[in-house]
Order: sequence, then structure tokens, then C-alpha cells
Amino acid sequence: MKLRYITPFVIAALVAPLSLVAQTTAATTPPADASKEEIVELPVFSINAEKDTGYVGKSALSSTRIAVDIGELPQSVKVLNNSFLKAVNPFNMADVLNYTGGAQNGALNWTPGRLAIRGFTGDGDYTDSFAPTAASVVDSIAFERFEIIKGPSSIFLAADGSPGGLINKITKSPSSDASTTVSVQTGIYEANRVSFDSTGKVLGNKNLLYRMIGAMQFSDGFYDATYMHRMTLMPSLSYQFSADTKVEIKGIYVKTSWPSYNGLMLDPRTLQVWNVPNTRSASEDAPFNWRHDNVRRLWVNFTSRLNEYVALRISAMNAYDRADRQESLANTWNDGGRAWNAATSPTTYTGGAYPRTTTADDQINRYNDVQTDLNFNFKTGVVNHNLLLGSELRDNPNSTFTYAGTSSPWDPFNKTAPTVTVNYAAKSGWTENTDALARVYALENFKVFNDKLILSYGVTRSRASRSTLNRLTSVYNPALFTVYKNLKQYGVVYKVVDGINLFYGYNENFALNGVGLRNGVSGPLPPKAGKQREVGVKTTLLNKKLTANISYFDVQQQNNTVPSSPVDPLNPNVLIPGVISRGFDGDLTYQASSNLYLAGC
Repeated sequence: MKLRYITPFVIAALVAPLSLVAQTTAATTPPADASKEEIVELPVFSINAEKDTGYVGKSALSSTRIAVDIGELPQSVKVLNNSFLKAVNPFNMADVLNYTGGAQNGALNWTPGRLAIRGFTGDGDYTDSFAPTAASVVDSIAFERFEIIKGPSSIFLAADGSPGGLINKITKSPSSDASTTVSVQTGIYEANRVSFDSTGKVLGNKNLLYRMIGAMQFSDGFYDATYMHRMTLMPSLSYQFSADTKVEIKGIYVKTSWPSYNGLMLDPRTLQVWNVPNTRSASEDAPFNWRHDNVRRLWVNFTSRLNEYVALRISAMNAYDRADRQESLANTWNDGGRAWNAATSPTTYTGGAYPRTTTADDQINRYNDVQTDLNFNFKTGVVNHNLLLGSELRDNPNSTFTYAGTSSPWDPFNKTAPTVTVNYAAKSGWTENTDALARVYALENFKVFNDKLILSYGVTRSRASRSTLNRLTSVYNPALFTVYKNLKQYGVVYKVVDGINLFYGYNENFALNGVGLRNGVSGPLPPKAGKQREVGVKTTLLNKKLTANISYFDVQQQNNTVPSSPVDPLNPNVLIPGVISRGFDGDLTYQASSNLYLAGC
């Protein structure tokens, strides 16, 4: 199967939403002016984004794990910073993809994953280079910038996600410039929101800084029985031991209540949408249809320049997410609309109410991750070297509990409260999954000819393991298995003239697969293997007011799976050869004035 994917070119003026803002600050940020934002300090493992006042950032951490000018990367990376987030105020984090060439929001409801980049849909949701699980999105006020990698990256990630790309969301850090901002926003549908952001020194100590962020979303959606009630709290502290050594501690707590938008079902006799108001949906309000999400994360980041040539970064995160739900769902179609996904068939349906299924489950995810990076900067002859050595240990166990239930039929023309019964006293299902990852990686960048030619090469050695245990039957499917994988990436960047760079890059990644039949044998299927070849040009012109890039990409993923048909519980997946996506995409931004910023993709 081949997918050909070419992004249309769209120009959009970014306009801030209507809001009421009260602000007190000790240092006022000047209006965005690309000509004044050139001087940006770039520590090895962090970016001082507060001085990057335009909508689109010029440097990124996510592709190489260290601060690098985007123009020097042999891969397409788009950075949307805090100025952009304030202007767009995305309700759904994946909405930022609408401003990125080759990408669209593929998420359902208010979930953080299901990103669509370069023709591939998959989960690629990262926070500060970590990938903790969450069922609902975190409020945008917590983030300083979004870094969007197009294509796989063996250094930044290994056994994760889609080969199309990912989003790495960089959270806000404490600042020595005292500032407190309170924002109140109101409007129809998802607009009702209040937030605050306060930062500064602790008791006047210039080395000890704090930041406290909070937001409350309380809004109703366009469709019947859709709403979002979300509270976000994010405290953080930083301590500067010396000019070269710093530690940051951050935590976040998110509590969310929301329903599922389950859409409007088709009439099984005509395969046409029911003739009801546009706001009607198959969802019900609580207590018949609800979702909860409870997110807790704590992470620490230690950075130090050991000497003139070596810098160290150690980061660790502990996270917990509990997502439980109860849903009464009208029977939907599958197999192209030719059969029910439940016992009732269309030949027996004559009109009126039709059956619902009932889903009740409780998912608990735990996440522990430790990352260590060493960066070496040195020179041999006419070659400037930048060498990154790193490792990662990740453990991600999770449990899912399911409960049996029944719901009364659904009539799209006569909305009545259903009768829902769920037996929470006994589990109908209980599975425990283990996912673990250990890897080491190295990335070398060579700069020659007065840094006009940049060559890079990276390798990763990964060990990923997984198991699934049915606690009710004490049966593993699959039993614990381990996959070893070697990955590589390489590229070249040539600076033709000041502001125009040509690049070519090759990148790989992989992801563990499910269980199914292979050559007639049941068991874990080989991992999905993604690779991308990309060639393009990146430009920064008109005193850095105009930035543009365009590239041709060839992304392939092998060992894809589809659900078995008929469904086989012991072998739920069928291996298919793979998917190919080829095409052109690009991004263009122009800062016409301090109050007008144009973005196209």
C-alpha cells in the first residue's frame, strides 16, 4: 500500500482570541521585532526562549538533544514559541499542527496523541523530552514552546511512535524577572477559561527562583453533552549553584472531566446521517457518559558545564495517570458499513431506537525515565567537533480494569435519559502490561570550511521489552519478549550563502508491535521499522523577518499491522508489508510589523 501526501499551501494571519488580561511585571517585553532578537544565549541543553519574541523559534533541542540552530539541522524541525501560543491559545495542543507544513491535527476529542504528520498518524506527544502517558491534554499555559520534528529521529527517540514525526512540548521555567499575569477569557463553546502565571526570586535570592502556573477550563462544546472541566497546577523551582551549574524541579497536576464525542450514527437502512439538528450527538451527559483523567508528574533536570569542553545533563521523571470512563455507545458500523460490530444486524432493524454497547474501564499508567547526556566540544585541525553521548532507562507499566454493563437503546429523534447498569463489584477484564526501554546513543557533528559544511552521523543501540498478562486467566499474551535494535541517522548541511542552507538527511526509528500470526506461528510480531530520506532548502532573509523552507521527503514504515478478520483474541493482528509516504512540504513566515505576523504552510 502506498500513500502519496502533498500539503497544500495556505496563508493564515494569526489573531489572538478575545480575552481580558490583568498583568503586573517588573520588566516589560518589547514588541516583537526580528531585527532585535538575534542575540539569544544558547546554553548546551537549554534555550533562552524569553528573548525569542517572534512566533517561530530559530533554535531547537528535540532533534539532537542539545541547542542547535534549525538551519544547521539535516532534518525539518518547526518551532512555535510562547508568542505564538499566546496568540493562538490552542484548546487542543495538536491544533498547532494546523500551522505546520505536512501536518494536521489527527486527535479525537481532547486527547493529546493521534498526530498526523507527513501522511502517518500516530502518538508522538512528548514533554521536555519525556513521553509520559496522559488521556487528556494539558493546558497550553504550561508550555514555553513546541518543537515539531518531521520524520523519525533515532537520537531523540527510539522505540516510539510514528515515523511521520512528533511534538516535543517545552515547559516554562522560573525566571529572575519578576512577573505575574492573570488572564480571564470567555466566549461560546470551549472559550471559558481563567489562568495565572507568576515567577521571580524566592525571598530576594537571585540564585533561587520559582514559577507557579495554574489554569481552570470550564466550558461546554458545540455538540450536545460535550464539555471540558479541567484544572491545571504547575509549580517549579530552580537553583543556580554557579554560572555553569543549575538544577530545576518541576511538577504538574491535572484533573480533567469530559465526555466522549461519539458522533452521529448513520441510519443502518439508508447509510445516511439521521435528519436531526446539527448539534445532536450520540453522547449522553454524566452520569451516563463520562471520562476522568488524573495526571501527576514530577521531574528534575540537572545541567553543568564541567569544563571548557564538556557539559553534563541528567534528567529524571516520575509520572502517574489514572483514566477511567463509563460510556453508553450506539452501535457503530465497521468493515466499510457492511456489518454491525455487535450481534444486531441491519436486516433486523426496522426503525426506532437501536441498541447500545456499554464501556466501563479504569486505566492506570506509571512512568519512570532517567536520561543522561554528555556533550563534548573540541577542535582537531580545521574541524570543529560536537559530540553527544547519552543513555536512557525507561519503565512504563500499566493496568486496565474493565467492567460489564448494559444500556437501554438509543433513539436519535427522542432524547431520553438511558438506563445504564454497570457491575463494578466484579471485573470482567484485568490486564497488566510492562514496557521497558534501555538505550545508548552517540551523535557526532563535524564543521569544516569555516563552518560552511556540516556533517553528522549518529548511532543508537536499543533494548525494548514488553509483556501482557491477563490477571483473570493468568495467561500471558504475549509473554515477556525482548527486541534489540540498532539505528542510525546521518546528514549534511551546506551553507550556500548567508541565510540559505541546503540539506540532506537520513533518519530511522522503530516501535514494538502487537501479537499475531507470522508464517503460521503465533507470537510477537517483528517491530515496526521507520526510515526517512529528506532533501531541502532552509532560508532566513530580509534581516531575519522572512523564513522559508521546503523539502522533499520519502518516509517508509515496514511491518505494519491491521486487525485480524474474523477477530482472533489470541492473534489480534495481521502483518502487512508496510506504508510509503512521499511528497513536498514547507513552511513560510513573515513578520510584516510588530503587530502582524503571517504564517503559511
